[in-house]
Formats: sequence, C-alpha cells, structure tokens
Amino acid sequence: MSHPTTTPSALETAHGAIPFPAYIPVTTFGARYPLDDLIRPYLPRLAPALMVSYHYAKQMKVRPELPLLIDSGGFASLFKGAKIRKQGGVGILKIPREDGGEDILTPSDVLAFQEANADVAFTLDFPIPPSMDAREAKQRLELTVLNAQWALENRRSRTLKLYACIQGLNFDGYVLCAKELVKAGFDGFAIGGLVPRVSDRKEIYRIVEAIRTIAEDRPIHVFGLGKPDLTDQLFSLGVQSVDSSSYVKLAADGRSWKQPEITLQDATPMERLQLALSNLAFAGKRNLPLSACLSLAGGN
Repeated sequence: MSHPTTTPSALETAHGAIPFPAYIPVTTFGARYPLDDLIRPYLPRLAPALMVSYHYAKQMKVRPELPLLIDSGGFASLFKGAKIRKQGGVGILKIPREDGGEDILTPSDVLAFQEANADVAFTLDFPIPPSMDAREAKQRLELTVLNAQWALENRRSRTLKLYACIQGLNFDGYVLCAKELVKAGFDGFAIGGLVPRVSDRKEIYRIVEAIRTIAEDRPIHVFGLGKPDLTDQLFSLGVQSVDSSSYVKLAADGRSWKQPEITLQDATPMERLQLALSNLAFAGKRNLPLSACLSLAGGN
C-alpha cells in the first residue's frame, strides 16, 4: 500500500536536481571493473545521478557531469581482518592491505573528500549483518550514530547534502538508530544493511515503514537493493531513492532483467555493455539511447 509523504519531489544539488523517485546506478573508477568505464558515457541519458563508494571515488580522474553521491565505504568493516575502533569520540576503521600495511578510514577523511567532490554525502557507518553477535552490533550502532553527529557538526560546505546512515541488528535497532539521528538537522537518511535481509521482504518493508514515519518530511535513501519489483515497492512505501550495482553484475553474467529467459554465454564486452544499459533502463523506467538499441540476440 502507498505511504503518503510530504517529502520534496526532487533534491536540489550543485550539479542539478535529482527527481524522486530515483533509481541511482552504482559506478566505480579504477581498473578493477572495466565494464563501468564503458557504461559511464551513457549514464547521463539513463540516470538522474551516480553513486560511488569512497574507495573508488578516490581513483576518479574526471568528475561525471551528473549529480554525484559518495558513500563512506564503511561496508569495508565487513572485510576479513577489518577492525573498528573508537578514537577521539568517533568510530574509525582499519582495513588490512595485501602488502601487510593497513588503510585507515576516519570520519574526517571521508567528509573532507565528500565536501570536495560530492553533491550528496553519506556518513561513515558500520553495517550490522543479522547474524552478528549483540555486543559487536551495539558498538557498531553507537559508532554509526556518533560518526553521523560528528559529520553534521563539522560540515563546512553550504551546498553538500548530508544524509545520516541508519543501521541496526534488528527492527528495534533500526528504530533506535533512526530516533537518535532524526533529532539533528540532516538533509536526509540512508538505510543500510538491508541486502543480507533481502530474503525476508516483510521485515525490510516493516523497517522502511517505521523509518519513513520517524523521518517525517526528509528524504530516505536505501542502499544496495536494486531488483526492479523490490524498488517499486520501496518507492510505494515512501523511499525517495535507491542505489544498485545489480544492473551491471547481472550483465557481467550475460543476463537481462527485461528478457530473463536469455543468458549470453561468453558475452563480449560490447554485449555486456548492451545488457547493462538495458537492465538500467528497465529498472529506471527509461528508454535506451538510440546508439545502444542493439538486439540482445546479437545486433540484428
């Protein structure tokens, strides 16, 4: 059932308005995912904005023309060997490198980079999988809240839109986190940690509906849930935007949302590009650019 809201119909940013509801594709920079480089020139025709994580955004050489959302990269707290520590009243993340060293992620570093490059920023959060023990989950929630409050207090940019990230071990944890953060003047809220819960859609909808009520008239973003039928339901519950890399992951496997009966075996880079654009257009309810309208069967 639809959830009435009085939230704005668009988010105004320094690089243009993001109309709601918005299906925002995830992109990366650097050499790890070359398909993203092929896709990016088409995105102004297919997307209202782009999402990139802090780690990949640091490898960005040319800023896209679209409004740019930069996540904190806190998902790396789930990597093997990653350590979360409280330091100076905030939560920091230590991530081991292959060379034996470690990268350190702090709210200060993340915010400084976001203010220099992003239109919409997300506070440094620490995802809480549903299988996590209660003690660690409590620490992650507390540090997620502290980091969000710190970012709001230390924001200097007048144009940057700052979204506070909401995490939780369970329904009650999400509600607790949201109630703490709604007291402050964030531009919006972002719900994280829902991907591991995707098999229980009723619980996802329950969490979203509760946070929609708590957030009052401010926009809500949902991280990582990109399957079209699911995002349609989230939008009907009052979510303003979602981001996803599913459109390109599916394409890398030679698969299509629009034509699920088709799987391209050993797809070429151009076929994967075509599939990714088709998937994104389908999810975002947009028409493909003429230059990308090739037959999934091989360009006929």
